Amino acid sequence: MRGTFPTIAKDDVAAFILGSVIYYFIVLLFTAGINSDMQALKPAFSSWLWLLILLIIPAFVGFGFGILESSDAVGYMLRSVGIRLPSPHATAWETLFRELTPGSVLLVGLKDGSHVYGRWIGGKGGSASSTDAKTLDLFLGEIGVVDTDGQYVPQKPQRGAYIAASEIRVIEVVSARRS
Repeated sequence: MRGTFPTIAKDDVAAFILGSVIYYFIVLLFTAGINSDMQALKPAFSSWLWLLILLIIPAFVGFGFGILESSDAVGYMLRSVGIRLPSPHATAWETLFRELTPGSVLLVGLKDGSHVYGRWIGGKGGSASSTDAKTLDLFLGEIGVVDTDGQYVPQKPQRGAYIAASEIRVIEVVSARRS
């Protein structure tokens, strides 16, 4: 019989440690009067002081660190002195394709001077853009041409196009109306 252990992530370890501390506190709270070893600590540390030390103070410290992390203050300071960290703010590429309405027409100018015209269909086998900052590739689920009236006309039969990031010079967007 073969098997593998599941991967253990940082969040799994943090949850285990937090659960252990909470479990320890609950056991301590209900057994402090019974356990003879804890009798010596009881005058020095009441159950409420243990609650404060093990739960309330760590909760406030964790809340403070959470606010500090979400504000990106530490990341901003480290990036300003040259330490490269990813920014939590979306790039223009991510923002464009996250908010792009299905049905919008993209006019993709390539470095060789040619153009690819396509319609943004959306996910699930339609159109897609890479979210990897180093590889901003693009797949248009429908390509077409622009006629003499300046209207986008899809090719028949429908076909798509993969465009490598290294070939893209500019992208113009003609947004579809939101319904």
